[in-house]
Amino acid sequence: MTKGKKKTNRRLKKTVRKTLGTLFLVSAIVVAAIPTEGLRAEEEIATQAADHTHADTHSGAKYKVSIRRNAPEKQSDLLTGSNIPTMDNLIPEVAEGTTIYTTGTNETDGSNYQFAYIQNGGDWSAILLGYNKDNTLPNNTLTIPNTVNAYIQPTGNLGTGNGYVAANRLGNPLYYEAVTPHIRMVDDTSQPILGDDGVTQAKDPITGKLLYVQVEETYYTGEIKPCYATDNAWKNMDVLTQFFYYKEGATGKTVFNAEDESGDPATYANYANALDSDHQWIKDGKVRYIGNQYLDSTLDPDSNTYKWSIPSGGGYITEANASKGIFAQAGNIGTLIIGEDLIGIGNCAFYECTGLDSISFGNGIKVIGNYAFAGCGSLRDVAIPDLCSLGQIGDHAFYSCTNLTKFTLPINVSYVGDYAFAECRFLSDFVMCNYGDANDRSNLTELGWNVFENCETLSSLTFPANYNEAVDISLVKGCKNLRYITARSKKMTFTEKEDGDVYCFDCFKEMLSGDPVNGTFYFEGRDDSTIHSFTRENCFAFSYIDYNSETTQYEKLDKYELTVQDPNVTGKTGRSTYVVNSNNELISSTVGENVSTLEIPDPIGPYHIYNIGANIFANNCNLTMVSLPASVVSVGANAFKGCHNLATVIFNNSSVAIGTDAFKTQDYTGAAHRGSCTGVKNDSDNSPSVKLTFVGEVSPTSTPYLYAMSEDGRYNNGSQLKTYVRYCSGWPTNLVVQYNEEKGVSELIDFPAFSQLSGYTNETNYPYLTDAQRKAAGTALDKYTHNQTLTEDQKQFIDSALNVVIPEGIQAIKDGLFVEKENADVAAASLKEDKTVTIYGLDTIEANDFRSEDGTDAAQHLKAVNILGNTASIAANAFEGCAALETVNITGNMSSIGDYVFKDCPALNDVTLSGTINSLGLIPFTGCNQLSNVAFLGNDYFSCDESIIYGMSGGAKARIIECLEGRTSKYVKPSELAGVTSIAPRAFQGCDALREIDLTESKITTVPEYAFADTAEMRTIKLPTTCTTIEDYAFKNSGMERLEASQYLNLIGQHAFDDLLKANPDPKDVVICSPENSYLYNYAKLKGFTVDTTPLVEYFTVNFRDWNEELGSYALVPDAEQRVKGGEAATPPTPAGKSGEVFQYWDPDPSEITADVTITAMYSKEDPDANKLTVTFQDWDGTVIKEIKVSSGGSIADADLPNTSNLVRDGYIFIGWDRPLTNITESFTTMAQYKALSEDDIVVRYINSVTKEVFYQTTIKKGTVAPSIQTPTVSGYTFKEWLPDIATAITENTDFYAVYEASGSNNGGTASPGTSTSPGASTSPGASTSPGASTSPGGNNNNGTTAKMYTLTVKNGSGSGSYVAGSQPIIVANDPAANQQFSSWSIDPANTKIASKVLSATVITMPEANVTVTANYTAKSGSGNKTNKSTGSGNSTNSNSNRRPNSTTTGNVSGGRTTVVIDKNGLSNTGVVSATVNGSSDNFVIKITESASASEEVVKALMAEYGNDISAIKYFPMDISLYDSTGNNKITDTTGLSISITLPIPDSLITYAGNNKVAGVVNSKLDKLTPKFSTISGVSCITFTAEHFSPYVIYVDTNNLTAGTIADSTPKTGDAIHPKWFLSLGLACLSIVFFMKKDKKTLRKARA
Repeated sequence: MTKGKKKTNRRLKKTVRKTLGTLFLVSAIVVAAIPTEGLRAEEEIATQAADHTHADTHSGAKYKVSIRRNAPEKQSDLLTGSNIPTMDNLIPEVAEGTTIYTTGTNETDGSNYQFAYIQNGGDWSAILLGYNKDNTLPNNTLTIPNTVNAYIQPTGNLGTGNGYVAANRLGNPLYYEAVTPHIRMVDDTSQPILGDDGVTQAKDPITGKLLYVQVEETYYTGEIKPCYATDNAWKNMDVLTQFFYYKEGATGKTVFNAEDESGDPATYANYANALDSDHQWIKDGKVRYIGNQYLDSTLDPDSNTYKWSIPSGGGYITEANASKGIFAQAGNIGTLIIGEDLIGIGNCAFYECTGLDSISFGNGIKVIGNYAFAGCGSLRDVAIPDLCSLGQIGDHAFYSCTNLTKFTLPINVSYVGDYAFAECRFLSDFVMCNYGDANDRSNLTELGWNVFENCETLSSLTFPANYNEAVDISLVKGCKNLRYITARSKKMTFTEKEDGDVYCFDCFKEMLSGDPVNGTFYFEGRDDSTIHSFTRENCFAFSYIDYNSETTQYEKLDKYELTVQDPNVTGKTGRSTYVVNSNNELISSTVGENVSTLEIPDPIGPYHIYNIGANIFANNCNLTMVSLPASVVSVGANAFKGCHNLATVIFNNSSVAIGTDAFKTQDYTGAAHRGSCTGVKNDSDNSPSVKLTFVGEVSPTSTPYLYAMSEDGRYNNGSQLKTYVRYCSGWPTNLVVQYNEEKGVSELIDFPAFSQLSGYTNETNYPYLTDAQRKAAGTALDKYTHNQTLTEDQKQFIDSALNVVIPEGIQAIKDGLFVEKENADVAAASLKEDKTVTIYGLDTIEANDFRSEDGTDAAQHLKAVNILGNTASIAANAFEGCAALETVNITGNMSSIGDYVFKDCPALNDVTLSGTINSLGLIPFTGCNQLSNVAFLGNDYFSCDESIIYGMSGGAKARIIECLEGRTSKYVKPSELAGVTSIAPRAFQGCDALREIDLTESKITTVPEYAFADTAEMRTIKLPTTCTTIEDYAFKNSGMERLEASQYLNLIGQHAFDDLLKANPDPKDVVICSPENSYLYNYAKLKGFTVDTTPLVEYFTVNFRDWNEELGSYALVPDAEQRVKGGEAATPPTPAGKSGEVFQYWDPDPSEITADVTITAMYSKEDPDANKLTVTFQDWDGTVIKEIKVSSGGSIADADLPNTSNLVRDGYIFIGWDRPLTNITESFTTMAQYKALSEDDIVVRYINSVTKEVFYQTTIKKGTVAPSIQTPTVSGYTFKEWLPDIATAITENTDFYAVYEASGSNNGGTASPGTSTSPGASTSPGASTSPGASTSPGGNNNNGTTAKMYTLTVKNGSGSGSYVAGSQPIIVANDPAANQQFSSWSIDPANTKIASKVLSATVITMPEANVTVTANYTAKSGSGNKTNKSTGSGNSTNSNSNRRPNSTTTGNVSGGRTTVVIDKNGLSNTGVVSATVNGSSDNFVIKITESASASEEVVKALMAEYGNDISAIKYFPMDISLYDSTGNNKITDTTGLSISITLPIPDSLITYAGNNKVAGVVNSKLDKLTPKFSTISGVSCITFTAEHFSPYVIYVDTNNLTAGTIADSTPKTGDAIHPKWFLSLGLACLSIVFFMKKDKKTLRKARA
């Protein structure tokens, strides 16, 4: 080869390589650009399908009921022996290569379909396999056609551009004969032409032919044309005779008498007449199926038509490729109408048609495939004829049709697939029996697993009489509103999974134990049915029904039964059965043979036990304890008679009528005792060995208590000692009371002592305690003594021993009980803590109630006594010797206190006595040397003044009852006793501190016995001139040195002066002063006393010491010394003063001089208000509102005036104060002034939304607009607007909130509507013009209405204030402390309307009452409460364009990571959280938290949108903030940033699915977003784009649940890699190879 030729070849090869490389590269780009719509992974369906296969949750099969593709798949996936038909026997499977036809476009709705036309069972049927989903349907209504006409893509010899052509069964295109008319002249043989003779027919002179008249004749020529869909010329031709098809070598004959050129009938070469059915046009082919296969399509660019085909492998549709369903995700279908001839609907046919609202089926339908209508969230109405042919409903067929409310199962349905109606959360009515009689006519054979899972509103299910299957309880998992299930069959039952804890009977019971069912669920069936046995074995409630042949109806028998398994007894012998009727009467019961403890259940199905019938439990001698539910209101006669081992009966209701001998437990009348029982037993005293105790409320209104505390309470039989029921108050007080027959009273016989606390662990003695309470009892004392933290139960146990409360109904205390309990503690070496006793009951307090039975000892650890009830009296010496007693509080209706009641109680220092006490015994407080005062709650009978108790008469002191030993003054002045007329015996006995008593101004006539006994420090006693008598022992053991009396004293008891301390040994040491020769004077001389006729006056020297500024120290005041009569006051000099300080008082007090003394002036730092005047503000009823100090000549500023918004006077409005508040020169009191309101007046209040304060209020007329006023300035905030709109006319009392925003906000601030632009405040409309009334509503004068206001107190939160009834203040919980989380609000009164108790910011509606709400917090514990961190996809976007969601572009940035931290309750399944930060490639942390401020803003915004009443709005507030990658530094400048975030729908809102909405909050208004909904790993999710970082809210309006239903359009994760990418990559690689390849070069040989 020549050199030139080789070079040319190399160039040619190089050109070819580059050309091929270019072609491969272009091909790679083209392939990559091919759209792959519908090829996403369908992650949510795939995940759900995986979750619902039950491979791990139900033994033996992947599915229970599912329509599998064919026999091999059925064998693999279903239980062995399943009779469920396979899909290939229900809907024909179209083979690969089968011709696929199209219908052409419907002129009405623009729809067209692709279908196969095949013969099945002798009939030809159209199977729909494709549909154009982008057409526009009139009224969104799709009618599945009953018939279709077939067209196919034209073949090459048919031309182009005319569209589809009609076809036959063999897939051949069809043709028609198009004829063209022509005109020719012919002889009319009926009109001969006559010759000249007019008779003979003329002839042609040349041819000799007879001549006729010539007329026009039409003839046709024909041609064959394709039957294009766009050509209407052929569409009315006869299908049977007038069509042609192409056939090589055939000759078709004219069907319209066309002629060829020779005038013979036309024929057409290579075309045959379509005279047989195979070749005739498929016209009006019956549509019988919507198929299970999808199609591939190829576009012919020449004809602009598609050719469809079954893809390789069959193109079978399953949940994994659900979007390929024929009509799947067609969002334009609202109403679906299915004709009479449609037999089958294939898998996923209408999957996720989110706009589908209603379906109407025809009678021909036989099968609905798997997932056929899954995800049709708007579907509400499914109309299927009862008598249609439907036999199978596939698995998940109507899954997650969340708006479907009712469904009637046609009678021919045999199989309903797994999860067929799961997640239909509003499905409340599912009918399986179309008739109420025995002729249910249902063919239902088998239901799949979890058919109704999470159908949360489903209330009942009734299975037909011929349904005999054992149904797994998972069928109704999550059906929280299920009330009953009826099984008419005698064979049907329910099962639970045995080899795992997936969903069991206990799970089902737990679900139905709370709201809304509250344990009232029941099964219903016949007496001899399997379901009846099932309910007994598994302890479900059961209702009896039976078939009435006369009425041909199933009827309830009014018997509801429940079997309860004793937890301590296994098997049948541990089961007890109860039967009630609709009158809530227990009509029968069967107690298990080995059951000893009977906790009678409530409810039993839908009914309670109100009445226990007569003899129901009689002679059950195995019973030891019975607990009656709170519902019981009566126990019939003999109900528990003969239950002789019954020791405890617990009453949970205190209003129970008890019939005759209902608890005559020892009177056994049975034929034979049960089990090992040997009969009734007695103790040694012939009383019953088994003591009967009632446990319940101790109250005079408790009927069980009254029964026990009467003769009816005897439970012994006739041969036993009379024995009465003991009554225990139960947890936590554990008091024991018994009827005392001798006294005829109820008597407290036991209460907890410290030594007894550990004894409460004995279940036999205290069966009414819970295990937790018994456990607490065992450790409470030890933890208490070692100062360890106590549980709530332990606190209550300790409290029961420390604080004994004797309730109403207990009439007496067993003698010596309290001392007995103390001795028990001492004997057990237990802690001897002081006790408090609070008494509401007791007829009277007896002498030995708090003393030993023999009266020798007293309770030594009694610290306080509160007597608050109707105890009438206290017996003498009742509390004598109670050494620890400090406090006595008697505020009940007591009338008398006996002698020496509190004698020798040395610690007693605080006594309050009721004003009802009208009798006090002798010195009731003697020996109480710490007691200096007794507070009487009324002064009608007694008072206490200067430690002396007086008997009162007409409001004046009349009688000295007792001088308390705690009196500090040594002198009793004559003025103290002025007017007193008598002294009670022993009145001053024991008052050792007294030195002198001067009775000279009193009017007593007698010094009674022991009046001044035991007064060792007494020196002088002076008697008035009215005194005539001194009784025996009046001065026994007194230290009296001098007695002064008048000449009128003329009667002295024989022992009056016995045992005078100063008279022993020498009587002369006692001076008796009386006029000479008076009776007393002579008596004294006779007794050897020193006599005196001059009254003694004792004087003392008093000096004063004051501050001396010159000396800089204290010094005696010159010339200030005084001589003062004993007991009288000294006159102090004017204080000299001390620089910088103010004089306070003289010390000691100079008002009573009893010895020589120096008194000092005391000073303290100067009070700045000391010289100011006081202005007191009083309300109309005298209540002091406020006191203000003001300098002389000054005025009170508006800002300092009292806040009058809380002033309440029904029917009036506050208008100002009664006098000017300027130029004040003296202290005074000013009264609030009011004017009466008219019926047309309404109250308007203006509230600062920041401080929550009412800053102004007024009244206006109904129907008028509230005045705009100047808003107060709030530091750091700018006023924005009034909520609600202040410009709207109002007709009822209204609160207007001044809404502010933080200063410096990007949103700026707006001026208040109507705000004055002039300096100063505008004049308040309707403000008072009275003198001194402020006219500035901007201040705090609040001169406005005082329509009745009620106080709202918010604990642990904000919102406290005064509000009118009906107003709706916002309350906000404080942000929780570390490791704490807000849990709920507690509210009192409990019936106060609150928008949500579980949201930290909410709204309450004020009732006509004061309200207290408390924010409660719980510790974060467990995984559910820990901070949840979910790492998102981490995409960041460099997009600084318009930041609306629809214009945000995202792209992966290497290394970008976004972490989402959720620190807020109410979001489960946080593992699905993801987020993308748009506008930056940096790393970020997004925090979703709960804050008080964010929650409050959300509530305000919702109120702005929906009005004040947002009770119908369910909402989930949150604060979304952006932090740097450390999570520590909050980013404040978020300009250009937004986040796209996916969250699980909040737990409280998941029920409302697509009805949820999302909004940000800007300027206290909702900034509504467009969310997208998806399901990720089985979790319902919501996705939205947050464009600013502020509060956000997910919410739903429950009054409008149709709103917000949005198609699931969120991009799905987990998409498979489409094969096109492999092809594209391969082509690109080939391109690179061709570009990079180099030619070989042959090296030249070296020349020799």
